[in-house]
Amino acid sequence: MSATVPISHETVAAPLRPRPPAHARVAVLGASGYAGQEFARLAATHEGITLVALASREHAGRPAAEMLPGLDPRNGHWPQVCAPDSLAELAREGAFDTLVVALPHGAWRQLADAEPDLASLPLRVLDLSSDHRDGTHGYRYGLPEMARDAIAPATRVANPGCYPTAATLALLPIAERRLFAGPISITALSGVSGAGRSPNLRTSFVELEGGAAIYRAGTAHPHVAEMERNLHTIATTAHESGLAASRTAGARGAPPGRPTAATRLPRIPIGFVPQLAPMARGILLSATAPLATLVTPDDVHALYVRRFANETFVRVLDPGQWPETRLVRGSNRCDLAVSTLHDGRTLLVTAAIDNLVKGAAGQALQNLNLMLGWPEDWALPVHGTPW
Repeated sequence: MSATVPISHETVAAPLRPRPPAHARVAVLGASGYAGQEFARLAATHEGITLVALASREHAGRPAAEMLPGLDPRNGHWPQVCAPDSLAELAREGAFDTLVVALPHGAWRQLADAEPDLASLPLRVLDLSSDHRDGTHGYRYGLPEMARDAIAPATRVANPGCYPTAATLALLPIAERRLFAGPISITALSGVSGAGRSPNLRTSFVELEGGAAIYRAGTAHPHVAEMERNLHTIATTAHESGLAASRTAGARGAPPGRPTAATRLPRIPIGFVPQLAPMARGILLSATAPLATLVTPDDVHALYVRRFANETFVRVLDPGQWPETRLVRGSNRCDLAVSTLHDGRTLLVTAAIDNLVKGAAGQALQNLNLMLGWPEDWALPVHGTPW
């Protein structure tokens, strides 16, 4: 008779993560742009961060208070603004351990080619541009509500775009359950700060005041590919997790990790209509999509409430309420409202974010908190303005 193997009830300790650093020394590259300025503003209230370098080609050599006049130089340490090409030497000297890149799209790749030392030094790097959102050069995609576990151990994080942030959060619970039955239609109003700080006739006051304008509609906007990639990743991850759970429970199937035809889910196409609105900041997004099964408004609302119950920066509004950009202005919060149309056959979901906070600098700080093992919401505003 075979011996009975005793079952141990002792708790096995989880492997310990390295102790979080008490402090981070941060350099901001592109500090004069809207996203760079917003990151500096948020970091100024973060007790774990010291801003040791603010890099801007246009403002190099000037006091930080001249470039960032909204910040009070009497509070906190503000360095002189330095030239971008001086950052590599500062990094080699150990002046900073974290680099926040707030450059226009494509500029970080160009600078990394020109200054390979800066890109290869053992720094934490947060890239707010679109240069590495596809995962190239070892960058992790930085939407915490979607990929928190991958962000925490990363040393390179690519911040999501502002439109994809709002769209992915709005559609995440449905993508996780693979309930889309066809193409998704998305429309979004954006404040003109999303176009950057460089002078542009299209975003000037005279051209835009009193009206709104559609641009790059259909599939022309580069954020369409990012949205489609996100939803496909979410659906595939959820599907493979379900297969793994089934195999663990004894179901037959391919060994874990081996791709099967079932795991190669098709991408759901997105049609996107972005619009410039006569406001400085904010995104108001709406999406509709056919559903694979009938879902009542109450059931889809309950699904969203459950999914985001523990997400500090996502608020699901009560039925009958709808997001407003003014209510999230200045905050790292995304407001969502969800229902169904056509007797439960069509999803309707809306979202509002501040494109410069949750859509850029605030999300970067949220990611940095995760990377450093700090409380995820440290120094991040959850409340918006009431006007």
